[in-house]
Amino acid sequence: MKNRNRLISYLRTSFCALAIAGTALTLPSAVASGPPIPASGGFILCFNYAGPPQHVGDNVIIRFNVTGTISGTFVGSFVGTDMWVVHHDGSINIHGSFVFTGSVNGSSGTLLVTYEGIGNAGTGHESLNVAVRGGTGDLAGVYANLTAEGDIGAPNTGCALSGVGTYNGQILFAP
Repeated sequence: MKNRNRLISYLRTSFCALAIAGTALTLPSAVASGPPIPASGGFILCFNYAGPPQHVGDNVIIRFNVTGTISGTFVGSFVGTDMWVVHHDGSINIHGSFVFTGSVNGSSGTLLVTYEGIGNAGTGHESLNVAVRGGTGDLAGVYANLTAEGDIGAPNTGCALSGVGTYNGQILFAP
């Protein structure tokens, strides 16, 4: 029994060490690139329905194709999808992703951007948490955590809904 307990203790210690080492390998290294840098700017959105709204219980699920432009630290355009779950009280859960094509601090390429947040159907205001990763070209190794605030409004030419907003956060250029 004593040897069994010693073996279990050894296996637990080994597993913990491997888990810590594995976690460290999945994180971007900032040693060669310096500290995170601030990011801020604005964006303009164009929403078009990706299909008819779906009623699920008291909720309505709406899917959009989204395009837009970004200015500030990120300069370029994007194409993606957005899903809203609109609740009976007017609150909205928002999930989406897009591919950004452009530049960040003079470096060009593409980035995968994912986000989730909340909105209000009555006011049209949205608050989002944004994760940026998966870069190509000069943007390979770019990671960012951002917050975005925006307002959805009336349609514009070619858009079922349109919106404007701002973002801010930090960018890490990892090797």
